[in-house]
Amino acid sequence: MKLSAIAIILFCLLAGALCFASDGAYDDLTLFIQQVVDSGDIDTLLKVHFHLVDTESPDNGYNDLEMKVRLIIAGGEDLYIEFFEPEELSQIALVYLSREEVTFSVVREEAWKQYRSSYQTNLMSSLLDQFFEGLLQSSNFTWSVITEEERRVYMIDPSEQRLRLLGLLSGGGYLPNLMHIHVSFLRREGHFPKIEYVKITDRVGDEYLLLEVDEFKTVVDRSIFTDLRGKYYETFQK
Repeated sequence: MKLSAIAIILFCLLAGALCFASDGAYDDLTLFIQQVVDSGDIDTLLKVHFHLVDTESPDNGYNDLEMKVRLIIAGGEDLYIEFFEPEELSQIALVYLSREEVTFSVVREEAWKQYRSSYQTNLMSSLLDQFFEGLLQSSNFTWSVITEEERRVYMIDPSEQRLRLLGLLSGGGYLPNLMHIHVSFLRREGHFPKIEYVKITDRVGDEYLLLEVDEFKTVVDRSIFTDLRGKYYETFQK
């Protein structure tokens, strides 16, 4: 599933939510999604925080991992992820080229290991289909919004009543039923809303994935993928 298709699905979901938002509280989120849909390009610098239960810890502690990455998606197809932190991953990047259906790594600007990715792509597409199928069922969630002077936080939380009906409180079911999704935008008069973070937590809030957005652009210099294709085809000449 392409990024553009995912964005359109989200936009449809948000458009439905707008029918119930008489105060226009969903405008920031809708504008942001519309901006991404119209462009099809994303160039963003992210801080990624994982807070996960340490299953090997005797005192039920947690493991925390922080990463800094640059994510580029061109036309909802080609994808590039470059790692800056932790130091062990710096100078490493992962690339997906849609036309070639190939995924490969780049180490110190040299193309490295390659993976024929039709299987991985089909698997990811299947998972995304299931994810958005669950997300589009509005009865699975409750919507709320917190509005501050310079920030607006959208909260999509699982419906406890719906979870009981589906028998999911003890686990199982598809992923969206068991998570909270909170999206924060910084607000400035006369400007498009600026995404601040996305936080995804489990149902009870113990574990989470936090994506903090340092930079976000919907304009991509596509020459980066021209260069990456060159590196990919050069590997056949070695």
